[in-house]
Amino acid sequence: MDNLQVLYYLPCRKNKSTLAFIKTKSPNKLYVQEHLLQNLKREIDLIKQLVPFIEEKDLQYRPVANVRSTYELMQYLSGVGSTMLRWFIKNDMTPELREKIKEYRSTLTLQNFPARLDEQWNFIQEYMNEITEDDLLHKEIELPTKEKMTLGTAIINAPIKWLTAYRMELFLYLKMNGHSNLSTKEAWSIIAK
Repeated sequence: MDNLQVLYYLPCRKNKSTLAFIKTKSPNKLYVQEHLLQNLKREIDLIKQLVPFIEEKDLQYRPVANVRSTYELMQYLSGVGSTMLRWFIKNDMTPELREKIKEYRSTLTLQNFPARLDEQWNFIQEYMNEITEDDLLHKEIELPTKEKMTLGTAIINAPIKWLTAYRMELFLYLKMNGHSNLSTKEAWSIIAK
């Protein structure tokens, strides 16, 4: 505990709460950024952990009409984190770029899904390297829903939460489609190989 120095606070304007981040005495570290990257990486690793359970028969499965299929979830999971970071950091999302992303996602296969997740992680790191700790704490951005918040709060409330929610949806789809060999440890714990 000797290496702990101060707390950073990340305010949430909507409900007036704050998130606290502990800062170590190491002077050259980016603290909130590191925290966010660790969470994004964990989500991608947990998604990749589900990949061996997905079979061709699962791809068109949807529990009810008018919800995404397993394949559509995979398309979404293969890029939602990096796409939102690009939205927030580069702020260059045009209708043409969105269409290109959609076309690229349509080439997703069960076989290239792990590679697409790795590709997403590389983009996430690239985008996160373009910002500063100050950006995370003070730069105001706008979500696609027009809600405004600081960049750090937006990363928690969009890419991290969306990767988590859709990962769990994928897990549940697999369970509902007969994968009784899946357990909660695959959904929540990184299993050493």
